Amino acid sequence: MRRHKLNWIWIILLGLFVGSCEDYLDRSPDDGLSEDDVYKDYSSLLGFMDRIFQNGDILIFTHGINSYSNTYVTVGNLSDEYASVRDNDPSKFVNAGNWLENASTRFEIGSKSDGANFKSAISRAYTGLRIVNRVISGVDQVKSITDDQRRKLLGQAHFLRAYFYFEIIKRYGGMPIFDQLWGASDDFDFPRKTYQESNAWMQTDLDKAIEYLPISWPDEEHGRPDRVSAMALKAMTQLYAASPLMQNDLNSIENKGYGKEMAAEAARSAQKAINAIESHEYYRLMNHDEYRSIQLMPNSNQYAQPEYLWFLRWHHGNWSAFVRAQWLTQPYDNKTGAEGTPYNAPTQNAVDMYERKGTDGKYYPITDPRSGYDAVKTTNPYSDRDPRFTNNILVPGEQWGKNLQGVPYYLTTYSGGYSENFISTNQFTRGSQQTGYMCKKFIWPEASVPLFGEAGFQLYRLVAVYIRVSQVYLDMAEASFEATGDPDAVVTGCTMSARQALNKIRVRAGIGELPDGVDFREAYRRERSVELMFEGHRWYDIRRWMIAEDLFKGEYPIMGVKATPINHSYTADQLKVEKACTYKLTDFTYEYVPVRTAVRTFNKRNYWYPLPMDEVAALDNLQQNPGW
Repeated sequence: MRRHKLNWIWIILLGLFVGSCEDYLDRSPDDGLSEDDVYKDYSSLLGFMDRIFQNGDILIFTHGINSYSNTYVTVGNLSDEYASVRDNDPSKFVNAGNWLENASTRFEIGSKSDGANFKSAISRAYTGLRIVNRVISGVDQVKSITDDQRRKLLGQAHFLRAYFYFEIIKRYGGMPIFDQLWGASDDFDFPRKTYQESNAWMQTDLDKAIEYLPISWPDEEHGRPDRVSAMALKAMTQLYAASPLMQNDLNSIENKGYGKEMAAEAARSAQKAINAIESHEYYRLMNHDEYRSIQLMPNSNQYAQPEYLWFLRWHHGNWSAFVRAQWLTQPYDNKTGAEGTPYNAPTQNAVDMYERKGTDGKYYPITDPRSGYDAVKTTNPYSDRDPRFTNNILVPGEQWGKNLQGVPYYLTTYSGGYSENFISTNQFTRGSQQTGYMCKKFIWPEASVPLFGEAGFQLYRLVAVYIRVSQVYLDMAEASFEATGDPDAVVTGCTMSARQALNKIRVRAGIGELPDGVDFREAYRRERSVELMFEGHRWYDIRRWMIAEDLFKGEYPIMGVKATPINHSYTADQLKVEKACTYKLTDFTYEYVPVRTAVRTFNKRNYWYPLPMDEVAALDNLQQNPGW
């Protein structure tokens, strides 16, 4: 773990404030700063660029994109990972099919911002692009700058430009090239590129970043993107470019399969990144015993783990409201309003992704008879599951935290339990249906008012991890297999097969190598979904794989669990909040039920986001995405 002060994040020179970019039609080139202000010296230009790293204002905090009514919204609620029980969660507008831009969808859909609470992911990317383009275009104006300083500035700027551009095109598809600043009199009406054309330009930025960036930074600057970060981002962006959705031009949305040549390029890039990681002084794949600590850091000057290749530490003053509203049920957070109903409740769909150990000691998908799941799914469905399941998800009746007297607390999301009753009657849920589960991947037992009060919420900090080491192995597994069609083949220029890369992650997780007779494409996609669960990947994965239509077909595609206690009668005490969670119930029957308040409306046109209608109308050459 790195221990140091985050001095570089706080390098914000007096007066260096960057104006918000409402959308890419905002052409102002100066952001209110004079040339002398920005290009005075190395520190002034670095401080101008470091505005990007402040507190999730431009970079996205993946656990919650925007502040919205005391909480934050995540794309996990658009996929099949989470189901919100909050009535006015903005994701519900999107899931109902309302994808045309408005304030309620701006956490993810659209390119505009409405003040501090609605900064869409795309509008943030445009702001970031304007900042880094100013750095790239004007670095030679800086006097008294060393060659090393210049390379470090440009390396970061090219990395960030590629990253922000990627954030745009993975949502919209191919876009114009944003490689310069425009003045008010410039003609901004130029045509879109295809995704492949956009990707080709983005790769030139990543090549420059790899050339200019150091292999690592001094401890006091760790967290800036380095050469390994750029290598990992290159592999990731090439894998996206090889994916089925990205093979389309601007006029079609069809599943054309993978681009095999690009998949091979992605495999070679992933191999280079893996080689750099395995020879690095700091980066590594953390071992099985360390798994729980990958996502949790004590609230101190410890903030980085050796798996983090590209990340943002969000400097939040008080985690209480955030943690409560994101993941906790009412008995744990002691709130009766918006913060008493979790926005992000894991679904049965997510639970079903975890494999189960069969009688031969090997782990299989639960649909495989060798897993033995069918024999226990109504009586003991969580037994012998992938260890990551117990790391990530709480089940009905599971112990979590204690009260002030040291009495254990148990999750009461079972039928007739306190949490179920609260969620079904709370004014902020309006009868929304619970899934029965609670996410614990990013929270800690002490984050519970009955035990520690508000202090318990401050014991740890959350980190937005964009790329970590395990993802690079998973990128390698997918790219290599899709380039060759053979999990044991080795792509030219590589030393690792798809199976070897996948097994690296499986063995670390404690589930052993992939057994025979399991479809490899299904295996790597399941492994990716489990390893990176709730980390902001699956929504984009199911779109680029073009499987979202199948996942969300039917009226109620999102599932939950109804756990019914066996031979149990509730006492008056068990219906009181101060007593309800202290009763241990262990025997249940389980029924898997549709979550009728968690709709998913997804059609072919939804694979790409719609461009803002007013901008399409205003610009002759700006082509709208198909179906919109």
